[in-house]
Amino acid sequence: MASEDAVRTRILNHMNKDHVYDSKLYLIHRLSYPKTLLLPSDPADVRLSDIQTTHLTVTIDGVSKDIPFNPPMDSLSDSRVRLVDMTKQAEAALRVDRDMVSIRPVYLPPRGVGEWTLLFTMLSCMYLLFNPSTLQPGGLVYSTILKDYPGIADAMYKQAWWGYWVLVLCHIGETLWFCFGVLGKFWEVPGIDTGTAALWTVDVAIHGYYALNKWKRMVKRQSKKNGKKDH
Repeated sequence: MASEDAVRTRILNHMNKDHVYDSKLYLIHRLSYPKTLLLPSDPADVRLSDIQTTHLTVTIDGVSKDIPFNPPMDSLSDSRVRLVDMTKQAEAALRVDRDMVSIRPVYLPPRGVGEWTLLFTMLSCMYLLFNPSTLQPGGLVYSTILKDYPGIADAMYKQAWWGYWVLVLCHIGETLWFCFGVLGKFWEVPGIDTGTAALWTVDVAIHGYYALNKWKRMVKRQSKKNGKKDH
């Protein structure tokens, strides 16, 4: 059976090689260091310098900080489970994860016939719902597309108010959720410039759920570029 010193050395070597992110999380969550400490561009030198059954010690730029375990561990063999749990608690409290801290959010413009067709369809729907008079005689859509189909034009005009409110309420809700529930998490760490944030917000306002899925694809793609290490 490995001695406590051997276990301690193995833990410290592993954490300082693959899990500096976790050590930074502990400083931010438990000792109120700024969240920007997680950014790859942050120059701070952070390492796990000691671990005991009662506490761990994280050294940042030569200054050691003790973080107690509550409750204390029975032995250092419990450290993996305890450290993973501390990481999960910190990520939940700080609303971050290891995949997001090093990515660079970018905007994904429409690509291919399908996405451009979807954009045209959504903008057309918005035009009809916000300008229902275009479906009446003399209106642009009525005169150019539906002049031979007055019944269809009249039916669409009568339903415009219903479609208007459904579209507006759904897309307002999705946009607010995106701004506060998604962008809010990325604003400080990893950081996103206002232009990119504005493009995504407009995209969500127009496309709704589809744009939210496209954001997830972007995050996954950027995360894959950086790779990741797990416990």
